[in-house]
Amino acid sequence: MAWRANGVQGEGVKVSGRNAEGRFRVEIKGAGRAVALGGRALIDLDPNMPVAQGLPDRIYSALKHRILTCTLQPGQRLMEKDLAQELGVSRTPLREALNRLALEQLVLLTHYRGYAVTPVLVDDIRKLSELRMIVESAGAVLAAERATEAEIEELRNLAALRYVPGDRNTYEQYLRDNSAFHQALVKCTKNERLESVVVSVLDQIQRPLYLGLDTGLDAEAATAEHYDLVDAVAAHDGPRARQVMADQIKRAEMRILAAVKATYGGEPE
Repeated sequence: MAWRANGVQGEGVKVSGRNAEGRFRVEIKGAGRAVALGGRALIDLDPNMPVAQGLPDRIYSALKHRILTCTLQPGQRLMEKDLAQELGVSRTPLREALNRLALEQLVLLTHYRGYAVTPVLVDDIRKLSELRMIVESAGAVLAAERATEAEIEELRNLAALRYVPGDRNTYEQYLRDNSAFHQALVKCTKNERLESVVVSVLDQIQRPLYLGLDTGLDAEAATAEHYDLVDAVAAHDGPRARQVMADQIKRAEMRILAAVKATYGGEPE
């Protein structure tokens, strides 16, 4: 998938023409709150990234957006020379951005081959689900103990998920809405370090989710699970919140695995 220096657009991101110095300008559109630690989730890309923002940050945000929405496909090689030329940047800030994405396990760096988008692996999906089970289930307990009435109301407002299978214009909004709910939930814990971990996990699960949307994931079932979780948090029932979250993660894992296998026509590489 080739990049163009002008007119690259998608829901939430636009790469416009070069400025007087020959550099490109990235505009990120969308709402969300920044997380204090770690990388930004798709939902948290800056709504209007200022020109003063560091160039590696702008490259990072644009590349990350395209990786998470599978515009840059899993396993696709990223040629530094081509990317630098097409984006109108030097290799130094490009490598900074790519190395940052590598730390988030969204990009792989191998000797003699350079960078590539990390492939989607069944084993990785299972490991991510295990990690979610540990951190998000515990987070649900803390949320039930610490959530304020205002935060609970916000969770209710964010619980609904909608998208149209086959209409890719609706896919990113589904991912944003799902991420917004889970980030609002972990925010109730008042633990910024836990927020950072959850954001990283949500980022890594975005691509399997996106690939699975073509096969028709059940948005109504996911919405019902969100409302069940909100009810447990509203009742300040920590054990119930833990169980609902654990059940939700397990069902999500099964849906994602089935969807990714269907997308790949077998075991993902």
